[in-house]
This record gives sequence, structure tokens and C-alpha cells, in this order.
Amino acid sequence: MHKSSATESLTRLFQEYLELSARLRPGYTASLGSGQGEAQLAISGIVPDVPELLQAIYSQVSGTGSDEEDPSLIEFIPGYRLIHIQEYAQEIKVLESILKEKGYSGGGTVLPVLTNYGSDFICYYQSEDGTEQICDLLHDYGDLVVMYDSPEKFLETLCEFYKQEVYFLDEEGYLDCDLVLEGEVGAALNPSANYWSE
Repeated sequence: MHKSSATESLTRLFQEYLELSARLRPGYTASLGSGQGEAQLAISGIVPDVPELLQAIYSQVSGTGSDEEDPSLIEFIPGYRLIHIQEYAQEIKVLESILKEKGYSGGGTVLPVLTNYGSDFICYYQSEDGTEQICDLLHDYGDLVVMYDSPEKFLETLCEFYKQEVYFLDEEGYLDCDLVLEGEVGAALNPSANYWSE
């Protein structure tokens, strides 16, 4: 699989995110498993045209299974886990059924990246004209709300959340975040995303 420069920069950003995560939660990166080969093959079997963001993620890790029991290792960001490659096909079906049920008609490609126990998703979205964004999809609403202006901005912003201490561990060792600061950092790095201004 030839890596384009976009994939390389996403791969670097994802590595940086894992390193920052590991500083707060030393066992987290190991808990994601390795992605070499298996996960990469698996994702290309599920998604015909794998977006570079997913290539960057699943070339390095396999994700977090819904059966992970250690609460400090479940979350990729507060409230959401990185979908395990073996559950990816299933999560696509869940996502598609939500979009269908809510009458989504925006076209383009919508793929899950992160999910939670309430079947809310943070999704990769590519519009029909090729614009890539990262969106929030709440199960109860079914609207895609742009959170991050691009896949690069998604990873870059998450890294900033660690660097600026938006993310921290609560007293029980769970990942938590400073919502006010999160909004400020998110809006500054993603000026065209509605999510942060609402």
C-alpha cells in the first residue's frame, strides 16, 4: 500500500497522539494492540476505498474492543473509544441504520472512527466534492455536525488537547476534559466547524 504524504503526516500525528496519551496513561497504547498487516487488511476488506485517516490509524493499532474492562483504557478521547477493527463492520451497520432512520440525505461517505455505549459516533465524512471533515453524530439526532475541519485538524487538535491540558485524569484515573478550554482550543484550530461555536 503506497503511502501518500497526507497519509504520512496523519500517521505522524496519530503517533504523536499515542505518545501524548501514553504519558497520562502508560498502558493505553499497548492496550490498542498492533495494527500491522492484519488491521490494515481487515479495513480494506470492509471499506473499498480506505480514507487516509483510517489507513494511518489501523496501520498502527487495532483499536479498543467493546469488551475492554479496564475503564482507564477504554477511552480514546473522553467518552469515546477507538473502534476495534474486528467490530468495524458491525459499527458501520449501526451508523448506517442511524443515518437511514433519521433520513440522512447528505450524500458523500460517512465512516465511523470513534463510538460510545450510546451508539453516538465521531465520524469521518467525505463530501461528494471530496472535502474531508470529522463530524459528530449523536444517535438521537442523526445530524452530522462538523467538529474538525479536516482529518489532519482532528489529530492536531487532539494533540493540542493534551499539550494544553484540556485532557487530564480524574481522581479515579479516567480521562476527563476541561469543557471550556476544549471549546476554546477546538474553535481556534477549526474555525469553520460549527460544533465549537454552538
